[in-house]
Order: sequence, then C-alpha cells, then structure tokens
Amino acid sequence: MQNLQDVSQKLLNVIKDKGIFSEYLPDNFNMKSNDIDIYNAGASHKDKVEPYAYYMSRFGKTGDRRMISIPEAAGYVSLVNFIRDNKEILFDIIQLSCDDYNSFSRIINEKREIVDNDAFYGDDIKGVDMTIDESVESQEEERERSIYVDNMLSKIHMARGACGILRIDISEFYKSIYTHIFSAIKLGIDEAKNAFLADSQDEDYKRYKALDDRIRRINGARTNGILVGPYISKVISEAILARIDMELRDKNFIFVRYADDYEFAIYKKDNLEDIKGKLTSVFDRYSFRINNEKTIYEEYPFYIFSNYEKIIKRLAGNNKSVSSVEVVELFNKFFKMEKSGEKGAIRFLLKTYKNEYHVEDKQLYASYLLNVLCNDEKSLGIACKIIIQEYKSKRIELDRHFYTVVVDKLLFEIQKKHDLEIVWLVFLLKNTEFEITKDLILEIMKSKCDLAVIIVLEEWSEFIDITDVEWCWENYNSWILLYQIALRYPYKREMFYEKLLIVHNKPFYQKLFDKNYTFYKKKESNE
Repeated sequence: MQNLQDVSQKLLNVIKDKGIFSEYLPDNFNMKSNDIDIYNAGASHKDKVEPYAYYMSRFGKTGDRRMISIPEAAGYVSLVNFIRDNKEILFDIIQLSCDDYNSFSRIINEKREIVDNDAFYGDDIKGVDMTIDESVESQEEERERSIYVDNMLSKIHMARGACGILRIDISEFYKSIYTHIFSAIKLGIDEAKNAFLADSQDEDYKRYKALDDRIRRINGARTNGILVGPYISKVISEAILARIDMELRDKNFIFVRYADDYEFAIYKKDNLEDIKGKLTSVFDRYSFRINNEKTIYEEYPFYIFSNYEKIIKRLAGNNKSVSSVEVVELFNKFFKMEKSGEKGAIRFLLKTYKNEYHVEDKQLYASYLLNVLCNDEKSLGIACKIIIQEYKSKRIELDRHFYTVVVDKLLFEIQKKHDLEIVWLVFLLKNTEFEITKDLILEIMKSKCDLAVIIVLEEWSEFIDITDVEWCWENYNSWILLYQIALRYPYKREMFYEKLLIVHNKPFYQKLFDKNYTFYKKKESNE
C-alpha cells in the first residue's frame, strides 16, 4: 500500500493534468505546455473573474441540459497551488475515500490507488473518455467492461435479502453545496458548523476556510454551489459525500452510491416512509434536498442487466469481420435497447465496436454512425470522435451527403444554442478535412458558442479578418475566448486586462502571452 505522501502527490498531479476542462470536450482543449509550467507562473487568487459556462445534454432525460463551467485559469491555478502547499487537505480526502466502500465513484480505493470513474455504473455510462489514443482506449474499454460487471455484482450482493431498492439523488447537488461547510470533510458537520459560527482559530478549520475562499473565487465569490466540470470539484464533492456516507453507515443503512445517486436496500416495504424521513434528516444537516421526482422504489427483481458484449458476439460472431446485414441487425438491436430504457447501450456499442470489428461496407458503417450523431444527443460527442478516428484509419468513407447532413445538423444546433454539440460538430468538420466556406465560418462565429469560435480562430485563421475579430471582441465576454483573441492579436492584450478587471494576475498572463501559451492545441488534431 502506498504511503499518504506518494498518493497525495499522484492525486495532485491528476488534478493538475485534468485542469480546468471537462472530459466531455475534445482533448485539444487542455493545459499542457512544453514551454511553461502554468502552475509556476505566479498566479493569484485575488482577481475575481467569472467562469465560462456552456451546456450539454445530460445522460438522462432527453432535452435536459447541464451547465458545465471552465474556471478562469489564474484563479484555478492558485487554488491548485494552495492545495499543493496544504497537503493535509489531500490526506483527509484520501482517507475518507479509502474508507468509503459504499461509493462506486470514490477518488481513491482501499488500496490507495487513484480511481478513474469515467466508466460504467449500472446500466449507464457516467463519463466518456474523449482522448484520441486508440491503444489507451482499448485498455480503457476492457477496464470499463470489468468495472460495469463488478459494480453490478457488488450491488446484487449488497441487496441480498432485500424486497426492494430505493433510488434517490440529491436535488441540484453541485449547486447546493454550501462552501462554508468544507471543514466538515475534516471535522464532521456539527463541529464544522460550530467552528464557522465561532470563527474558530483552529488550524484545521482555518485551512478549510482558506480553501473555501479560493473555491469561491473561481465561482464569482458565491457561497452556494461549486463549479461542474473541473476535476477538483469532483474531488471536493466526493469527500463531502463520503462524510455523509459515514453518517448513513452509522445509522445502519445498507446502500451503494455513484456521485449523488444513492441506492438503498429495503427489507420491509412498510418501513419505506420512515426510511425516507430518516434519510431526509441526514441530508438536511448538510443543506441538501432529496429530488422527489427522481425518488423511485423498485421491487424485486431490481438488478437486471444485459451483457452487451455477449449480444455483440452473438449478432456479429467471433470472426471480427461484419457484413452489411450484421451491421444493420447489430445497430438496430442496440437502438431498441436504448429506446427501451437501457441508458448507455449505444455508447457501449460505439466504444466496443470500433476497435474489435472490421466492417466490410464502409459507407454503411458511416451511415449508422451518422444516424447516432443525428438522433442521440447524449452520444453525439463520442459519435463525432469515432467518426474522426475511423476516417483517419480509412475504416469509413464520407461522401457529399454526409457533409450536407452534418452541416445541417450544425446549423440546427446553433439555432438551439446547444454548445457542446456545436463544439463537436465543428471539431468533426475540421478533422475530416471538410472544405469549409466563409459563410459557415460566420455562422459559427455568431453562434455565441465561445469554444467553437476558438476552434475557428485556431484552425481556420485564414478565413478571419479584422472585422470578424472586432465583432467577436464586442459580442463575447468569456475570459477564455478573450484570452485566445489577445494571444493571436497582441494589440488586444491591455484591453483583455481592462475588460475582465484583471489587476493582480497581469504578470501571470503576460508570461503566458510571452510563451505563446494556448488553451487549444491545434497540433493534436492533426496527429
């Protein structure tokens, strides 16, 4: 078993590497650089710059959108550096996570190994790996299959003898986190509240009070809620939930949890309302509310899952070469499974199918990928990613009709203001060598999707003139787009500071400008 110092350093490195970007974006958005260590560039937490927010489809109810945020870089770097200098916080989080055997989303397991939870839970895929490295992806897919099965077996074991399962989640969990209770991670909720009211000078409390200040700084100084998107938010939120899990275990509840989704084993249906009341009182102590609309009681049999891998092998066989008829049958089967309520079936098929099976009819394969892209908004990103990979490996062929449909889809998503879908469709067009037009460039630039505009600025700069730049400068306000404009057009740099009211972090950003540091890495899309 690794010691706390080693594990905390590894966890810190993961926090640094994950950075400000959500895993749902193309990997070209990252904080990597060979020319400058951004965490050693003198960032301060004293400026208050609003994060940039964009929206994506939830992996749940169709039409439901989730806000994802990208915190301002200097504030985020300052936060990470504070955690680096106060490793006691990481020690606390690691210990809580190690002990929380009820959680399928814990950061550190009982062996003190960092866990990557962008994997399967129940019948759903809670995260999608958006990297481009196929060899890594093959390993990840095998790991995800194993985790999916292991978690399901663990849930079956947990619920032995139960007559039903009570499924609940916390209403607006991330938005409901009250930052002044961060010290509960170390002290427990009662002592944390007392310390807050007394403005305690206890060193543990003061440490978490400073953490509270820095986390609020990257979220407009708000005390209610933390940002959805950055990995650090997941680390903090999981620690708070681990504290709640301790209380639930002390009250003899039998349960498992993934993030804020709980599943409780119920042994007497007559006790259901009493159990709900006791659970409500626990969550109330942390200022959380149970989402009654998503509270479901399911009687036995409650854990039934499809072995997706066996279905694929049964339909496609073991020869790894798939005929046109088999392609149609396979995709139709998984589409029907998705429609019948098996969330994640399509995404499983896409991730498994592309590496393990050779499709004889390249155009038909492309057609089905296009159908996924157009008809399953939750899978649009991964469908785009796979199309890019398969196109570059010459496993699919894209014709004129394909691009007509994609462009129409892009214009539709622009009209609907679906940010993440716009980003991925623009990224797809670039990485399949689509011959873009000036008119389409202008539509993207007017989309109000800042990240898509960044892709255009970096990938199609030859189409951009000074009037386009000025229009963007006047009509967009996100720190990240304004930075990218100022990076490419140096005369905007002083205006960048003025527009965002950056005072303390001028030296930080000047270093980034001097090193030509970009938050979008053009070169990776062309590898």
